[in-house]
Amino acid sequence: MDLFWRELLGDKWGGLVAKYLPIICLVIVAFIMIKVIMKFVEKLIKKSKMPKSAHVFACTAIKAILYFLVLLIICGQLGIDVTSLVAAFSIVGVAFSLSIQGSLSNVMSGITLLFTKQFGVDDYIEAGGVSGTVVEIGISHCRLRTPDNKDIYVPNSTIVSEKIINYSTEKKRRVDITIGASYAANIDEVKKVLQDVVESTPKIIMDDPIFIGITAYKDSCVDYTVRVWAKNGDYWDVYLPMLEKIKRAFDENKIEIPYNKLDVNVMKG
Repeated sequence: MDLFWRELLGDKWGGLVAKYLPIICLVIVAFIMIKVIMKFVEKLIKKSKMPKSAHVFACTAIKAILYFLVLLIICGQLGIDVTSLVAAFSIVGVAFSLSIQGSLSNVMSGITLLFTKQFGVDDYIEAGGVSGTVVEIGISHCRLRTPDNKDIYVPNSTIVSEKIINYSTEKKRRVDITIGASYAANIDEVKKVLQDVVESTPKIIMDDPIFIGITAYKDSCVDYTVRVWAKNGDYWDVYLPMLEKIKRAFDENKIEIPYNKLDVNVMKG
């Protein structure tokens, strides 16, 4: 083939064509093959159980690896020492990794969150010192929306390194309310008032266990705790009305809720 091009175009141009034409053909074939492979990979990823948030990241990573392999093959065809090239890339990669260590930590944490599935979009969670509904699980950050409609972007590394509380995992959630009553109040009367509040509060799952009883003796009051169950989405619709009803019921039945008092005695000289 080399002789053919030299005879056709002369020694100078024939030699160049003979040397670089196979490489050009290799590049064209490689790019076509990468496109074919990526279409196949994308179909596999879509059919897999991989979270949708990880699809783009996985495709990008695979494409980068394929392009790097093509680069190594081309360098080998050009007579460049591939071993030295890999070593050089390794050094550059280490330096680059150190310079973006924090970002890489967030990316790796994002991959961990995507594959461990500790929470998903629309879950209400507490993580990284904040709480809210998960709007997006990104590669570097998670976006949470607070009940007052604020978006909070929390680095993935912060979420992974701390505890995560997922309030949306189960269909039901227990509502706990603790209220203090005076030592002078009759125990049975207080429990009866609390039972009436529970029965008059909608959205409580009455078939599930209900607890009403004393849970602590404080210096100035007796703590009574009410524990009921509600659907996850009805938690605040049960908690807040019950809190208000308990105060109204205690006032109507003259049950005192003790609070700190300061008595001031004025001494006349």
